[in-house]
Amino acid sequence: MMRIDKLEISIEARAYNDHSDIRHFGRVLDFASGLNLVVGDNTSGKTTLVECLFYALGMEELIEGKPCDKTLDKAVKSQFLYMEPNGNQHEWLVKESFVRIQLSNTNEETITVKRKIVSDDKQQNKMYVWKSPIMENMEHRDCREYYIHNRDDHNTEHNEGFYALLAEFTDLPIISVPARNTDKTILYMQTVFTASYIEQKRGWSDFFANIRSYNIINPKQKLVEYLMGYETNTDLVNSIGLKEKRKQFEKQWDTKVTAVKNYLAYNDLYIDGLETEIKQQKIELDELRIAVRSESVEIDTYIETLKQRIQELENKQKSSQEGNGSEQYLAVLKRYEQHTEEYKNYCIELVTEADKLDNIREQINYIESEMKRYDSLRKVNNIITTLDVKICPTCHQHLPSDISSQTALTLSQIQDSRNMLSMQRSFLVPMKKRLEAALKNKELNKLYLDKQLRKEEVEVKMMASQSNINLYPLSTNEQFELVDCKTKVATLDEVELHIKEQIELLARIKKGHQQVCDKIKELGDIEEGDLPTAKMLSAFRKLLRKFNYTSNNITNEVFFKEENTTYKYLPVIKHGENNEEEIRADSSASDFIRSIWAYYLTLLTDSKRHPGFLVMDEPCQHSMKEASLTHLFEECASITDKQTILFCSSQPKTEENEEEKEEMSSNLIEELSNIVKDKGLNLNYIEIDPKAITLIDN
Repeated sequence: MMRIDKLEISIEARAYNDHSDIRHFGRVLDFASGLNLVVGDNTSGKTTLVECLFYALGMEELIEGKPCDKTLDKAVKSQFLYMEPNGNQHEWLVKESFVRIQLSNTNEETITVKRKIVSDDKQQNKMYVWKSPIMENMEHRDCREYYIHNRDDHNTEHNEGFYALLAEFTDLPIISVPARNTDKTILYMQTVFTASYIEQKRGWSDFFANIRSYNIINPKQKLVEYLMGYETNTDLVNSIGLKEKRKQFEKQWDTKVTAVKNYLAYNDLYIDGLETEIKQQKIELDELRIAVRSESVEIDTYIETLKQRIQELENKQKSSQEGNGSEQYLAVLKRYEQHTEEYKNYCIELVTEADKLDNIREQINYIESEMKRYDSLRKVNNIITTLDVKICPTCHQHLPSDISSQTALTLSQIQDSRNMLSMQRSFLVPMKKRLEAALKNKELNKLYLDKQLRKEEVEVKMMASQSNINLYPLSTNEQFELVDCKTKVATLDEVELHIKEQIELLARIKKGHQQVCDKIKELGDIEEGDLPTAKMLSAFRKLLRKFNYTSNNITNEVFFKEENTTYKYLPVIKHGENNEEEIRADSSASDFIRSIWAYYLTLLTDSKRHPGFLVMDEPCQHSMKEASLTHLFEECASITDKQTILFCSSQPKTEENEEEKEEMSSNLIEELSNIVKDKGLNLNYIEIDPKAITLIDN
């Protein structure tokens, strides 16, 4: 861990209207352990100081995701306004500027880091490090140079990467974590330091809103695991992982059993002995029996009964049709049945061809629509993106609608794509015409076959009448019964096959669940209360109570996400077993801010690895209660072995001053800080008046 002792901003500027007038501007801030309050008006430039602080640490990407000085205010890199003591305001142009920061660690080592902002050599990616506190005349020959934002800047085997130096200085090991598109990557210091900064613009919208993922899989989860040291306790990691697997098996079992029971109920069936909870399943799965609800018999017995009845009815029909038939009649009947089967197959083939034609027509319509879109795109000069095209011109697959990045298309690329579409259309249109002609001929042929089949049917009926044969020996009810029995047998056979597959899946789930339970038993079951996550949750809930969180029942409804998702270890609200929401979706705006206070402070105090400090830019959001702000200051002031730096507006909007609608005191933060001091707690109060960038000397 480390502590920020001092921040120095140095600016050499010349007057806009007199280039010979060169003066030294800047700001020096001295910080202490515990609570540091940096207070000023809304336009004083507090955020400029925050930006310079993280720029000095090489962490400027945490501000807006941009490297180098792109995140810095123009006051430190180009121009600013300064009001003279006589009230005259002049514009000043930045000639040269840099920032220095003094850091200390738990080994009582002190270093000074300097980083240039504006300079002739434009060396913004170089860090100059002295193994001493900040002094007036620090020569470059006494320092060592390091680099950032380049390959190997985290490589501990080299001696030139600044992040490797920072990791060693703060005792934060650089570890490997799973990555996308590759096997492993490292957990970068920029990702780790996300836990030390709540940015004003995005930081209050979500937990770790400004995190830099660097292709890491589930970066927020990996960050919390790193901070809390979960991955260093092998038994703990194994136990947690196994318990997660056990829950997954239990959830899979519950889902599968519910689906099986619903499927059976839909088919008037039920199964005895299949429990919804896997722990309650005592009967072996291969011993389970399915029964017909309306008949109260097992499904196999019922199917056998149906098959016997089908056989009786078919025998009756067959014996009547064939019993007294002549050879000539039987030959005509056989020919009729053969032609009937051929006619059915012909109709099926006809439907298939029609479907194929519809598919080709649909493809042509899509292509023509996209060709028109490309023609429209060529007529305009504004930026063209891939979002303007709905389907791929080569494979006709729909492009995803949630493309996060938009790639510009050139006019030549548009023309090439349109030519590709035109070529595909020229291939499909003749195919469509051939199919249409073929289908037309087949439709005519179908009419002929249908006419011939009706003639053969009349012939069969005439010969049956001459031979005294009853073509319909079954009564109407018996005919309906025969169809019903056949339908039931086919349906039940399909049900049996489906349920057999589902039982096999349940057997695999049960086997996997049992194996996981056995492994947990071998490790020795760790009580929930002994888990670091449980201790972290207890500390988090305690702070929620202190900060007056009221949107939900803290004890019974506030938890950490347990499933292995991007939100794992982050706060959620549970209303019952299966109703879970992220805490920001189920809390008032001010209560969500309280949860962010509580979560970051819990990580600061309970983490095994942490940079050791926490910066909050404008922690008073959404008309916070003054009592909650006071409790926040008290909590930060009581953490004396770590460091909190709060950049606050001197007159934030609170619930009280919004309701009173009366003239507010000049500095509410100062009043609240005095309340904290009266309780015997120390804090470092720094007032920025009137501007963060001020004249240092003449």
